[in-house]
Amino acid sequence: MTEHRRARREAAGRVLRDVGRTVRRSDVALVYGGLVTAGALVMAFLPDATVDAVTAHASGNLDNMRERPVESLVLSGLVLPHPSNLVLVVALVVAVAYVQRWLGRGATLVVMAAGQVVASLVVGAVLTTGIARGWFSPGLAGADDVGVSYVLACVSGALVARVPRRWRWWYLGVLVAVWVLPGIWLRSFTDVGHATALAVGLAVALVAHRGAVAAASPDGWRPTGDERHTPDTRSRDDGPGRPGVPDPR
Repeated sequence: MTEHRRARREAAGRVLRDVGRTVRRSDVALVYGGLVTAGALVMAFLPDATVDAVTAHASGNLDNMRERPVESLVLSGLVLPHPSNLVLVVALVVAVAYVQRWLGRGATLVVMAAGQVVASLVVGAVLTTGIARGWFSPGLAGADDVGVSYVLACVSGALVARVPRRWRWWYLGVLVAVWVLPGIWLRSFTDVGHATALAVGLAVALVAHRGAVAAASPDGWRPTGDERHTPDTRSRDDGPGRPGVPDPR
């Protein structure tokens, strides 16, 4: 039992050291997490009226999206509605760091932006349709929609491709339990955004996984049925004096 516990402690230590190294080397995770954390700490000391005003201005709701879409998309991913949400920043920093370690800085920024933008646009489309048809209250057009959850759902979904195969379905089940199942009971518009962001991340994981498989394949990827690039097949342009056909001399 002692040896077993020692082995577990050593394994946990290796994991924590790897997490620490990965986070320290990720400028995207540190900058983004630092900005969100600093903003949340500042807002914790502001009057409630000021916090409400800042949140309303930064929200990615329908009213703001109509008037200033780019600004609302950016700010809504930087503002936390309550300091208790800082617990999400820890998971966010780790997830973003591992995505950057895997895909690099530029691709990581694209994945993060895709999760935030696509989720916000889908939520906006759902609310617009629901309000127009009388399903939702018109007041939802000005509801607060801020936080890092869309980005976190997306990057955590993208990491499915990096989870060992034996744990992959368990990891996916946890993601579904966290980002999708609450919507069955709560039925809020943000749950639609979480499910959408997760779907974007899973799509990234699928594309990246297939790309990695193709890169590892000796022949690379080619369309099914296309034999022109098979090593043993001659090009239809082959002829005397051209590669692949011996010179009749």
